[in-house]
Amino acid sequence: MGSAPPYAVPIDAALGASEPLGRLAARLRESQARLDTVRPCLAPPLRDLVRPGPLDDDGWALLVPHGAAAAKLRQQLPALVEALEAAGWPQRTLRVRIVAVG
Repeated sequence: MGSAPPYAVPIDAALGASEPLGRLAARLRESQARLDTVRPCLAPPLRDLVRPGPLDDDGWALLVPHGAAAAKLRQQLPALVEALEAAGWPQRTLRVRIVAVG
């Protein structure tokens, strides 16, 4: 009863064994690392609201729960882009998306 079924694979092993999943895991880590880079630049009320979003070849998204947070975050985009560039991150379009948390 205490052991995992024989078909169960730890998530890290599954991500490492699959090239597409491995690329996804790398993008997730990069998205979080980018957020860690810009978090100190965020207005204090936004720091706990902003989540890392999708990172693709065209850009990176920051996720917020409502329009007011999105509006404030959009005002800060130039400073965030500057922080990313100063940290050496490859330049990508920075987007803000509202995602309802339910």
